[in-house]
Amino acid sequence: MTTTCYDITPRLDPELAPLYSAAPVPSGPLSVQVSRELLARLGELLKQVIPAGAPVDIQDSQIPAGARTPPIPVRIYRPANQPSDTVLVWYHGGGFLAGHHEMEDIVAIPWVRAVGCTIVSVGYRLAPEHPFPAAVDDCYAALCWAAEPARHLGFQPRKLAIGGLSAGGCLAAATALMARDKGGPMPCFQMLLIPAFDNRNEMPSTHEFNDPKVWNRAKSLWAWEMYAGPGFLGKVSPYAAPARAGDLSSLPPCYMEVAELDLLRDEAIEYARRLMQAGVRTELHVYPGTYHGSTLSQPNAAVSRRAFADAIAALKRALA
Repeated sequence: MTTTCYDITPRLDPELAPLYSAAPVPSGPLSVQVSRELLARLGELLKQVIPAGAPVDIQDSQIPAGARTPPIPVRIYRPANQPSDTVLVWYHGGGFLAGHHEMEDIVAIPWVRAVGCTIVSVGYRLAPEHPFPAAVDDCYAALCWAAEPARHLGFQPRKLAIGGLSAGGCLAAATALMARDKGGPMPCFQMLLIPAFDNRNEMPSTHEFNDPKVWNRAKSLWAWEMYAGPGFLGKVSPYAAPARAGDLSSLPPCYMEVAELDLLRDEAIEYARRLMQAGVRTELHVYPGTYHGSTLSQPNAAVSRRAFADAIAALKRALA
């Protein structure tokens, strides 16, 4: 029997608890505008804790997406003083309705320095203004764009990976499914960090965590409705919710990061199990005492540094 947890503080890693306890409890109804403002504010704060290091070139560009679709904005991060012939196409988090491709410095800059790859951060269209399939269509278009000849990035990628955080992890997994099914460019690797996979919200952990300070059940159901529409709890496309895919074979090798105190925990573990059973090489890490997004929002904690090191090591191996 699952016990609902309304305060995860006693279960937190000791280094994470003080800052978490000091955070205010959100008040008022769920709001798209407030969600976007909060994530933008967090992105600006996190820019201030990026360690000094080797210079990273940052370039903004656009991907043409057809007559009926607006161009897709991207931010390209690359090492300033060394050649790069590998690419990670990256999809930001934000519950499908918030976040921004230009706010991913906390991920992209340290990863470019550590791995030496180029990172393309994709500004996919957001719900509810642009519900499914707008976001995954943009994400797949960005993969195809990055895989094309050298005129786009200035080089032909030797290896091309995809990845994302939270809703971005969902979009990365869906993009891999779409690439397989359409016969498009197949990434060599998928990096899925604290990903969402299942619109049904039926796994035990989706009932376990109801702390108002974290990504909880009410927020998750609201976000899925914004993204997949009023019938979101019914049958939806696997390109919206990858957990609904019947076949996970012939997909790229996967690295998955999961937070222990996260309502998305069980669906991520289940997806990893299904990948392994389908013959997909999969590396799964569950970090004890962590909550949704804590490895980014508290990057200096030992458990966050360990998660960073593990992810970097996996990406280096994949792009070697």
